[in-house]
Amino acid sequence: MDLFKKNIVVGVSVTPEIGLEAAQIDFVSKKVLKYGFRQLAYDNNRKEIADLDIFKEALQDLLTELQIPKGAEIVLNFPAITFKVKDYPASLNEEQILNAISEELLEHPIFGNEEPVVDAAQLPNSTIQFNKIAYTALQKTSLIEIAMQIKDLGYKLSVVDTSVNTTLNALIYKERVDVNPSSSWVLLLVDSGYCRIIPMQGRNYVDCVEEKISIGEVLGDAENYATVVGAVKPILRQFPSQYLCVVSKTNVISAEILAGQLEYNAPIIHQEANNYAKEPFLEVAPDIDENSANLISVDVIGAAINKEFSTFSNAHLNLFNSSLGDVYLLEQPPVVKFNSVSITLSLENMLKVIIVLAIIFAVVVGFVTAVLSNVIGKKHAQISELESKAANINKYLKENESVSAELFDEGDEIRMGLVRNKNIYTYYTIVGTEIPKKLWLTSLELGDNITIEGQADNLESIYSFFRNIKDYDPSSNVKLQKLGLASVSSNLQEIAMLDEESDNNKKENVSEVDSFDTDSIITSMTADYYQFRISDKPEVKKDNITNRKDTGDNVNGKAKKDKGSNSGLPDLEPLE
Repeated sequence: MDLFKKNIVVGVSVTPEIGLEAAQIDFVSKKVLKYGFRQLAYDNNRKEIADLDIFKEALQDLLTELQIPKGAEIVLNFPAITFKVKDYPASLNEEQILNAISEELLEHPIFGNEEPVVDAAQLPNSTIQFNKIAYTALQKTSLIEIAMQIKDLGYKLSVVDTSVNTTLNALIYKERVDVNPSSSWVLLLVDSGYCRIIPMQGRNYVDCVEEKISIGEVLGDAENYATVVGAVKPILRQFPSQYLCVVSKTNVISAEILAGQLEYNAPIIHQEANNYAKEPFLEVAPDIDENSANLISVDVIGAAINKEFSTFSNAHLNLFNSSLGDVYLLEQPPVVKFNSVSITLSLENMLKVIIVLAIIFAVVVGFVTAVLSNVIGKKHAQISELESKAANINKYLKENESVSAELFDEGDEIRMGLVRNKNIYTYYTIVGTEIPKKLWLTSLELGDNITIEGQADNLESIYSFFRNIKDYDPSSNVKLQKLGLASVSSNLQEIAMLDEESDNNKKENVSEVDSFDTDSIITSMTADYYQFRISDKPEVKKDNITNRKDTGDNVNGKAKKDKGSNSGLPDLEPLE
């Protein structure tokens, strides 16, 4: 959209040696994009444009030729009628300083009969006791009429400056001078009727001395240069510095020749701002011819860069201000104050506000959308889960729609449950009611297969418990699979290890088997308790000892025989 494009700014300068100039500059690349000029008479005695109607026509033709669109901003430059740098007591406020300046201007020959428009800028090199002020002035009546003409043409007048300040800005912009804060130098401006000697500290004005001169084309070059040298020589002696910069704006004096004739106690540099210029001050666009490029004045360049250079300038002067009265106030956008902050409701500022609000709105909407999307996603997941559960329930209901509550009988369900789990209930009953004294269980597995493991301090209790199980369920396949003394397990495990080693080596180690003390096993039959296992599970493997023919069977056989013959107890099967 066109509204969001950067506003076009055009510098327009009334330059007596050239006429009326207009230029558009790319501030970053320091390149003149558009330039044109028209002849315009300037009254040096009255220090004003000779005919304002001709000024309006020339400006309209120039802007049309350069294809400057309506609504563009105009920064206007005029020859300086007066330019002063002066110290005022720090106790004076802005209004008091302007009143003091107005009183001083009454002594000026131009402003004795003309009401001035004044603008002043406080300089950074002020002191505690004094404020250093740079100021300039133009005729109020002429400036009002010019402002109205620019408005009638469809353009916007935003800044009015004078040639001293625009020249300095152009020199700094082009880096023709060293404006390091510690740099002390002097600027010498030579015009058709004045020489201005301006001591500088960095980019700050320190003072300004004006000296009238009478030079012209009717006089010889020697006389003209002698006049300028004679006028500035005693003044320059008062301002020693690190270097002198000579700028000539008149076609009568060459800055280069003048610099060669001046005597100064420091280096002298020069800048032609007249028809002695051998090359353009700035690079120009290809469609600007060479003759026109060499004519481009430092004044129109200083005007064209004014808006963007203002942040680099220590003396930002603008004569298009409230001292013009209603004309200026009607041309300015309204100002809104929030506490101590003033906001100008210009089109540019309003567009910036709209853009900022749009960005904030977009960020808020994006954040809310992200949060809602997350919440909605979770809700969708919950809904999907509920729908899945509902589908399963509906499927179950459909599969069982023929089932009626009237067909359900609690007694039948209990009886069916008892039938399905009879085996488990039976063994729970036995365990709960038929355990003999001095017998206890260590493991109970009930289900499709039964496994009961326990311990007792006598064999009669174990056999009694086994008989009770068989009496309750004669059809059961449970067997007394394991029965043995608890204290023999360690010896039996040792035998098992010997047996495994014998099988691996395919040899019989008779000496190791014979070393087994069978008498100790028989003696251990007097242990405190016995271990047993009753189960209907098939035995996965036999005890290694019972399968042995040469070692385990003989040993166990001996144990059984001896035990049976000595104690009358039944044969025992060793534990795994």
